[in-house]
Amino acid sequence: MDQTYQLIVLLVALLALLGGGIWVGLSLMGVAYIAMALFSPRPIGEAMAINVWTASSGWTLTALPLFVWMGEILFRTKLSENLFKGLSPWMRPLPGRLLHVNILGCALFAAISGSSAATTATVG
Repeated sequence: MDQTYQLIVLLVALLALLGGGIWVGLSLMGVAYIAMALFSPRPIGEAMAINVWTASSGWTLTALPLFVWMGEILFRTKLSENLFKGLSPWMRPLPGRLLHVNILGCALFAAISGSSAATTATVG
């Protein structure tokens, strides 16, 4: 089977699953299962279990809950509220003050915390 034909079959299967209302993760997993069943000699269950475990147990995922926790701490201590109250008088002469305060506040908060996830969890 030609590789272009294989790609078209897999893309059509993915679009059919997504168009049918199946969740994105389940659709991708289903298409990967079909591709491995058709084109790989390796046992499918073992390969998928190893890949899922490797992806979900990495150290890179450890930082995200800690950044969200930091954002929650900053929210509970009213630091983010005080940041917005402090920026509001500076933006008074500009039209659309709320928009400018939000943009500047989010930019400063992201620069201070170093995480867009913590900024999203704190500011909303």
